[in-house]
Amino acid sequence: MTGHEAGHEPGHDAGHVPALPRDYVRRERLWSRLDDATEGAVTVLVGPGGAGKTLGVAGWLRDRRRAAGARWVSGDLGWVPERLDAVLTHPGLVVVDDAHRLPLATIQHIDRLLDRDPGSLRLVLATRWDLPLTRLGPELLGQLTLLRGDLLRLDDAESAAVVAAHARTGSADVATAIASRSQGWCAAVVLAARTVGAAPDPLAAARQYALGHSATDRVASEVFSTLRPRERHLLLCVASEPQVTPRLAEHLTRDPGAGEVLADLELTGLLVTRVTTPEGLDDTEAETRYAIHPLLAEIVRRRIASGGVDVMRAASTVQRAVLVDVARGDTERALRRLVAIGDHAAAAAVLASEGPALLLRGHGDLPRELAWSERSALEDNPETWFALALDRWFVGDVRRAVHWLDRLVAAPEGECPTARLEAACAGVMRARLGLEPLGPAIERGEAAYAATPASSSAVLPILLWELGSAHAWSGDLDRAAELHLTGARLARALGLPRLEAPMLTSLALVEYARGRVLASNEVADEADAILAAHGLDLPYSVGRLDLVRGLGAANDVPTHPTSWVSEPLTSLHEADLFTAFWARLLRARIALATGSLLAAERILEEPLPVPLPRHLVLTGAVERALMATLSRDSATLLATAERLAAQGCPGDAAFVSALRADLAGDPRRATALLEEAVRDGRCRQPHTRAHAAVLLAQLLDATGDGRAAREALTEALSLTEVRRDVIPFLDWSWHGTRVLPLLQRHLETQPSEWGTELLAIVTDVPSLVTTYGPRTAGETEEPPAVPAPLLSPRERDVLLELARGSTYADIAGSLFVSENTVKTHVSSLYAKLAVNRRSAALAAARAMRLL
Repeated sequence: MTGHEAGHEPGHDAGHVPALPRDYVRRERLWSRLDDATEGAVTVLVGPGGAGKTLGVAGWLRDRRRAAGARWVSGDLGWVPERLDAVLTHPGLVVVDDAHRLPLATIQHIDRLLDRDPGSLRLVLATRWDLPLTRLGPELLGQLTLLRGDLLRLDDAESAAVVAAHARTGSADVATAIASRSQGWCAAVVLAARTVGAAPDPLAAARQYALGHSATDRVASEVFSTLRPRERHLLLCVASEPQVTPRLAEHLTRDPGAGEVLADLELTGLLVTRVTTPEGLDDTEAETRYAIHPLLAEIVRRRIASGGVDVMRAASTVQRAVLVDVARGDTERALRRLVAIGDHAAAAAVLASEGPALLLRGHGDLPRELAWSERSALEDNPETWFALALDRWFVGDVRRAVHWLDRLVAAPEGECPTARLEAACAGVMRARLGLEPLGPAIERGEAAYAATPASSSAVLPILLWELGSAHAWSGDLDRAAELHLTGARLARALGLPRLEAPMLTSLALVEYARGRVLASNEVADEADAILAAHGLDLPYSVGRLDLVRGLGAANDVPTHPTSWVSEPLTSLHEADLFTAFWARLLRARIALATGSLLAAERILEEPLPVPLPRHLVLTGAVERALMATLSRDSATLLATAERLAAQGCPGDAAFVSALRADLAGDPRRATALLEEAVRDGRCRQPHTRAHAAVLLAQLLDATGDGRAAREALTEALSLTEVRRDVIPFLDWSWHGTRVLPLLQRHLETQPSEWGTELLAIVTDVPSLVTTYGPRTAGETEEPPAVPAPLLSPRERDVLLELARGSTYADIAGSLFVSENTVKTHVSSLYAKLAVNRRSAALAAARAMRLL
C-alpha cells in the first residue's frame, strides 16, 4: 500500500511520526529526492489531497531510520510563530504536515528565518498548495527545495503493487486498467482497487472502470457498497467529525464495538488513519484518535444526500446521541451533526431553542446552512424564525431579516417566556426600521422585560440591546444607558462577548450624547479590549467605536481632523439611525475643521430615512446655528430660533437668537438672551449652556462689565472641565472680546489646570469668525447668474493673497515674482470675475465659493 493524506485536527504539541499501514509500497523515487532536498534548510512538498504526502514522508523517515529524531507537526491555526520556534529549537528534522493550514504569520516567520538564519532550520513542509515563501534567493543558495505533485504520482510498478495489495489480484491487465484511469493518484488507485477487488470479475470491473467517469466519481458511487453494514453505519454517523475517538464513535453509533470497527478500517491505511499522539503522552495515557480521509467523507456526504435505509438508520442513531449532547449544553456540535446526517427536522428543533446563543457564539454559518439546505423544515416551524431573522439582522441583510420578523409578528404569540421575548424584540426591531410605531413597540418590549424572571436565554440581552437603541433614538438617553449597561452585564454573565462588545459601543455613543464624554471614552476602551481579547470581527461595532472616539476627539482637539477617525465611517446598520445621525454630525465637523464651511452645512442638511426625534432635532438645530453664525446667515438663525421655540426649547432658542443679535451688532440684546440660555439651555451636544457662557463672557467684557465677564467665564470653565469640551472657546462671537485675552487675564487671578490647557489650545487656533468671515459670502453677496470662472493656479494664489490683505509687494515677495507680474495676474483675475476693484473681487469670489 502507498502513502496518502489524512485530515488532522489541530494538535497541541509536536507528535510522533505516523505509523505505516500493513501493506506499504516503497517510494524510492520520492525518498531519493527527499534525501538530497533535506540537506538544505527547508523542503516544501506540494501535492493535492490524496497524493500520498503524509505517509510518503513518514515511510522515508522510517526507512532511513530518522523517525526517532524527527518531530512531526500537524499544521493548524494554533501553530503561531512562538509555538513553532519551541519545536525548532530541538535537534533533528521537523516535519509540518498540512502546512497550508499554518497561520500566515507563521509562514512569514519561516520566511524570515530562511532569509536571516537558515542554519536554524531543518524543516519539511507538506502542503496542498504553494506557500508564500521568498523563493529565488534561497533556491539559488540551496537552502530551499520545492518538490511537486509529479514526484508523488505512482509509477506503473508502484501502482501495480497498490492494486495487488487491495484488489487481491496479481493481474497485470487489472493494474493497467486502473492505472490508465487514475493516472497515478494514490487515493484514486486505492479506492478503485478496493472496488474492483470486490467485484465477481475483477478484470471486467477494471475495464469498465477505465471507460467510465473520473476516478473519484466512480469510486464515490461504488466503494461504499464494498464495506460491511457495520462499517457503513459507523462512517455515516461519524464522517463529519474532524477527529473520532472510540468513545465518540460509540456515542454517535450506539455501537459498543465501534472502536474495533475503527481499528479495522485503520488497517487499510487510507479510509481511516490513526492521529499521532501529542508529545508527552503515550497511547496508554491518551485515548486513540482517528481521522476519516477527506475523500471518504465526501463519499459519505453523497450517500447521505441520496438517502436510503442506511441513512435513515444512521440519522435516527445520531439524533438520539444529539439529545444527550443538548442536555449537556453542547448545542453547537449537536446542530452540526444533525445537519451533516441530513436530519433537518431535528436540527430545526435545536435551532429553535438554541439559535440565538449559537449566533452570538460565532456559529452563524449553521443556521445559514440549514436555511439553504432544508427551508421547508423552517417554514413550518415558527420557533426558528427569530434565530433566522437574527442571523440576517446581525450581518446587515435587513431585507431577509424583515421577512422572518414579519412572519414572527403575524404568528400567534407563544406561551413560553422566550417566545414572548422574541415577539417583543421582533416588534422593536421592526419599529426601528419605521415599519410600525416606535412608542407602542417600546411599551410592549418593556412589559415583556418586566414580566420575565431571571433567565439564561440569550434572547433577553438582545431585547435589552434593541430596547436601549430604540430609547436612544426616541430621546430617553438615561433609560437607554441603563438598558445597555444591564444587557452588557447579562451578556458577560452568559459568556456572549459577541453581544457584550456591541452593546458597550452603543452605550459609549449614548454616554457621549448625554454629555458624559469621559464615561464614553472609558466604555469605548472596555469594548475595544473585549473585541481585541476575543479577536472579534464586528464591522458595525468597530465603526461605532471609531465614531465615538472621533466625536470625543473633536470636542477635545478640533484642529487636527485627520486624527479623529482612522477612516470614513461606512459600516452603518440600516436600523441604527441614532449612529447614522452622529456620524453625519462628525462628518460635518471634519469638513468644517478642514476649511470647508459650505460642505459642513450641506452635510448637516442631508436627510435621514425617517423624521428626526425631538432631541436630535435640537442637537442638529444648535449645530446648524453655529455654522450659520460663521457664514453670517441671519435668515437661517432666525428660522432656527423660531423652530426651537416651537419645539419647547426656550433656552436653546434664546441662544440662537443671541447669535443673531451678536451678528447684527446688538450686544445688549444678545447679553440678555445669553443669560437665559445659560440658565435654561437643554442641548447637551453641542453644549448650549457652555457655548452661551463663553459668548456671554466675550460680550460682557466688550461692553465694559469685566466682573460679570469673569463670572461668566468661570461658569464656562466649570461646565466644560469634566467634558473637556474645547469647541465653545473657539471664538464664535463677531463683536465680543477674543477668548485668548479673556483667558489670559482670568488665569492671572484664578489659575486652573483646565484653563491652562485651554489657553495652550486657543493660542495656536485662530478665531473661527476671523478664519471663515473673510472667505464666506454674506446674505447680500448673492451668487451671480454666471458660473464660477476657471482660475489658473497662479491666479488662485493671487486671490488668496488678496483675501489676506496683502499688498502687491507682499504678493510679489511671497510668490517670488515681480510686481508687474502680480499686476498682470490681478488684471486677469478682475476680468474673469467681471469686477474692477479688490473688495468687489473678494465679494464675487466668496459668492462663487472660490474662497
